[in-house]
Amino acid sequence: MIQHVSNKSVSEIFTSDKQVRYFIPKYQRKYTWGKENLELLFDDIDESSGGHFLGSIICINTQKDSYEDPNLELVDGQQRTTTISLLYLALYSYLKAYMPNDDDDARLELLSLKNKIVLKNKLPRLTPSQTDSNLDDYNWIFHEAIGSDGVTKQMKKPKYIGLRLMNKAYDYFCDRLHEKDENDKPVFSYDKAKELLKKLNSATIVKIDVSTHSDAFTLFETLNNRGVPLSAVDLIKNKLLGKLDKQSDGIEIDSNFNRWNSVVNNLSDEYKIQERFLRQFYNAFKNEPSIEVKRTPKALKSNLIKIYEELIDRDANGILEMLEECSEIYHNNIDYDNNENSKKLIYALRNLENVNGADAYMLLMFLDKKFGINPDQKIQVIDLLCKYFIRRNVTDYPNTRNLTNYFIEIIEELNKIEFFTFEKTKEIFLKLGRPADDKLFSEKLRGDVYDENVGAVRYILSSIELSETQTDEIYTNFYERDKKKFKWTIEHILPQGENIPKEWVQMIANGDDNLAKEIKTELVHKLGNLTLTAYNSKLSNMSFERKKTRQQDGKNIGYLNGLWLNEKLKDEDSWTADDIKVRTELLVDKALKLFSFG
Repeated sequence: MIQHVSNKSVSEIFTSDKQVRYFIPKYQRKYTWGKENLELLFDDIDESSGGHFLGSIICINTQKDSYEDPNLELVDGQQRTTTISLLYLALYSYLKAYMPNDDDDARLELLSLKNKIVLKNKLPRLTPSQTDSNLDDYNWIFHEAIGSDGVTKQMKKPKYIGLRLMNKAYDYFCDRLHEKDENDKPVFSYDKAKELLKKLNSATIVKIDVSTHSDAFTLFETLNNRGVPLSAVDLIKNKLLGKLDKQSDGIEIDSNFNRWNSVVNNLSDEYKIQERFLRQFYNAFKNEPSIEVKRTPKALKSNLIKIYEELIDRDANGILEMLEECSEIYHNNIDYDNNENSKKLIYALRNLENVNGADAYMLLMFLDKKFGINPDQKIQVIDLLCKYFIRRNVTDYPNTRNLTNYFIEIIEELNKIEFFTFEKTKEIFLKLGRPADDKLFSEKLRGDVYDENVGAVRYILSSIELSETQTDEIYTNFYERDKKKFKWTIEHILPQGENIPKEWVQMIANGDDNLAKEIKTELVHKLGNLTLTAYNSKLSNMSFERKKTRQQDGKNIGYLNGLWLNEKLKDEDSWTADDIKVRTELLVDKALKLFSFG
């Protein structure tokens, strides 16, 4: 079934020595990687020392003649492989633009990079699937990056390419390579970009070759039903229990095993939370001599095992005691919906979870352990954190990759003070956290917020609603789910579908189809065109009047649902471009006041 398995570097996968071609079958899904995936891959490679593991791919060798160059069909790993190719294209474009003049070595290095993504016949080494314009988009990006010396037949710029993820991924990598720091200086230089290329080339992928689609399917099913290999958390556990076992001559092995299990149980069954806790624990307390590992300023996925190996060798029982204490603190913050917490603290911690403020758990853990802050103080801190993260989510400032560094700086400064006060904590946090200012925040709020960050829109709308209606007796959880689906969903008042219903064309553009499309393109994702309703799949492209009065099982699920957000909507007779603009300004103004640091 398996022809060959090998752990190859990315440089070998995209070898410039052979004319290996990778193509993704037409039937495979479209390119789906979003910003979070791109950021994780870029940062993992950039922060590694080389050799970062990128997972596995499964290929079917479709070449019929052994004398032909390999023609490999990618049946698993298309997202990862396509993204790597886009990163290569971005690096090629950058290095070509900044290559020193009259540098023969630089020209040879650039040629070597080009040969990883361009075959001798000047076609791309990778051929994506044709789903949702994938192929056309990739060919255009390829042409733009490589130039006229590496040409595909597709030369006309695909329509709406800027709205699709393939182009957004390439733009993201280009933006990262050209970004500037807080002093308006380039983050990447020519040499640093070459170093990133070196790390990308040395990253590794397990390449599995099979001969038929049947073999590929069987292998894929087997790999996905055999569980997962040992994780970093498993290896740290084994190291810790082994060390403790030797120290106690096996007498306390059951006790130590139970102690470790209590740590893990405090963190839930999700591996990503367990691993995140171990990273945040080190980053929060590395200022303590007993925790600091020399020449390791920050815990990353790539160095986590190394850090804990040293800590365990240094004092296995001591580190387990601290993990026990801190995991209980962590548990109270992530599993907040219990009788021990007041309603106000539950609502605050729920907000922090909903705003995706995972980095904040590191700070809360530190404050609780060092100062033993009380519930009211914790609520103040969480409210500050939520304002910080919603601004960050909307503006993408500070960049996600810098958040951990900023929180480490904040904790380091807080570690110097003897007593906790919220005022001092806020002062340090706002100085070192570098939050987005009102100008940038308001600018982004007036943009296509739904298209940029759906989660941020839900948080903003639900927060505005609660600020108007919440009392000690009344509270609505707009994140409540029914079988994984949100009970409350974000509704586009002017429908977002590609085909605008005739009654909407008449309402917003007096029957002019082209004008209606222009208005929809400009305004459909603006804050003023968005609201909260129950099960909006039942509303979709309905007329404005039907959306207002829609009922289900005797309940109002349209704009008569009693929300403050819909109070004015229910009294409107029509919905126009001007209405969207006016409501956008109203909601932006409320958001700015609600999320103010003043």
